[in-house]
Amino acid sequence: MSPHAVTATRPFPNGVYTPLITPFTADEELDLQAWETQVLRLTKAGMGLVLLGTNGEADGLADEERVTLIKSARAVLDKNGYPDVPLLVGTGVGSAHHTIKVTADAKAAGADYAIVIAPGYFAFAMGKNRAAVKSFFTEVLDKSALPVMIYNFPGAAAGIDLDSDMLKELADHPNCFGAKLTCAGIGKGSRLAQYTQSPEYLARHGPFQVLPGFSDYLLPAMVSRHTGCITGTGNVIPKTMIKLYNTAVSALASGSPKELAEAQKIQDIVSNADWAIVKAGIGGTKYALDQFIQPGLGGHSRRPIPAADDAIKAMLDKEMAESIAYEKSL
Repeated sequence: MSPHAVTATRPFPNGVYTPLITPFTADEELDLQAWETQVLRLTKAGMGLVLLGTNGEADGLADEERVTLIKSARAVLDKNGYPDVPLLVGTGVGSAHHTIKVTADAKAAGADYAIVIAPGYFAFAMGKNRAAVKSFFTEVLDKSALPVMIYNFPGAAAGIDLDSDMLKELADHPNCFGAKLTCAGIGKGSRLAQYTQSPEYLARHGPFQVLPGFSDYLLPAMVSRHTGCITGTGNVIPKTMIKLYNTAVSALASGSPKELAEAQKIQDIVSNADWAIVKAGIGGTKYALDQFIQPGLGGHSRRPIPAADDAIKAMLDKEMAESIAYEKSL
């Protein structure tokens, strides 16, 4: 099949996006009421949505549960006056063949874009084989029913780490619209952004997203041409994330030292909060939602994901205090 570009239903603007947690009941069933509450809460704050990512425990979901969650999110958005909000959905699984099927199912359920991680289970067989890694992504890009964002997260892909050379090669595919870099490689992102923001690239391809997977360096990443970020911490403090992004955009456009100082101040708050959430993990993020936002909003996880223990809870109570207070002030 020759390379093709799939036309998206809804535009994907620059900005800040959050990979939603997936709330479960005590018996590990989907809690759709909590799910829909969080979808609406983040949307009302102006936060972009990423469904079924690492934070969403996607690897522990059955294919039909993925479809249920996508349909639920799309329905609650449409019902509440947000029909133009795009849904970026995690569809990367253990093989190219299955990933292509999951992506087609996601489109039928209401997804607009797919985000695909390398198949880490087979890293022992292909992780160090550059041609094999590229072949996986190329097949997905060729056959995907949705535009695809590359998800580079070595920690969740058994160490598979795409370098900027490979990312630039994949970015040339007409169906590749971005990359999420949960590798903390700001230099890698800078090189990719330089390439994809050149007049020559834009003339033949169109806009390309370069998004760090952490918000603790969002401001310096934007100085290095990144287009926003995808941050799990946005589950808890979405308005703070939007404030940081908007202030950074304005400061970079105006060159105002005052606005830059304000962006630095907010970045300090976000950097501390992001590190607390990273230390706390998925179970800790769910505790933070239950503790600081609304009881039951985070819910339970499926094993083997552990719940937050007393030490994590105490850490979050202390280290999230500043950011929660700032969030409530907005």
